[in-house]
Amino acid sequence: MQARNTRQGMSIACMGALVGLLALGPAVALGQEAPKDVLILGDSIMQAVARSFERQLGRHAGFQAASFTRIGSGLARLDVFDWHVRIEQLVAERQPGLVLVMMGANDNQPMQTDGNEVVQTRTAAWETEYGARIGRAMDILLEGGATQIHWLELPDVRDTHLQQDIESINQLIRTEAAARPQVTFQETRSVLSRTPGTYTAYVIQANGMPLNIRDRDGIHLNRAGADLLVTEMLARIWGL
Repeated sequence: MQARNTRQGMSIACMGALVGLLALGPAVALGQEAPKDVLILGDSIMQAVARSFERQLGRHAGFQAASFTRIGSGLARLDVFDWHVRIEQLVAERQPGLVLVMMGANDNQPMQTDGNEVVQTRTAAWETEYGARIGRAMDILLEGGATQIHWLELPDVRDTHLQQDIESINQLIRTEAAARPQVTFQETRSVLSRTPGTYTAYVIQANGMPLNIRDRDGIHLNRAGADLLVTEMLARIWGL
């Protein structure tokens, strides 16, 4: 009876280990080692997250992490701050193997195309232009030598109008990522919202206690939220 229970315990343990491995995401599950030279990029939504990435990666041997974030920037106003040019400079300087990106919370605004046409938000023309800008950013990173890009989904926000634009931007990121095998669209809302698609300032921890993870503006993450998200990303990408 004891031997039978032991065998059953071992089977359950093996099954649990397999489920845990598959949950880590494609980079780990497929046996593809994720590079440890890391570049972290984004607008203000990435600032707290970038600091948490640097803190947590710094606890593990072999990692070299650098970050660049810019408040009030994005891909919509390249005339104000040209992310494409800056990304090209950063990959030339840092030569990262793996890049983490999260941006777009400032981008629900009209854009001027190369042909001097102004495209308005929530139009097919805007989506085409913005999707092309996302794709161009990804291509610059890949052309610069990055072997893996993990583009993080924008979190749900409190403002319902901005939430609709966030949904659209996330879908465009997902589409562009799907067209490039080296790019992974990392879902975050399952971590940062009790119901993905609906903003919540608090999530429920494993001990049943609520945890405040959002800044008072209803957009950004606070330190607890950033740490929560980064802990999940480290598990998915590197199995840490």
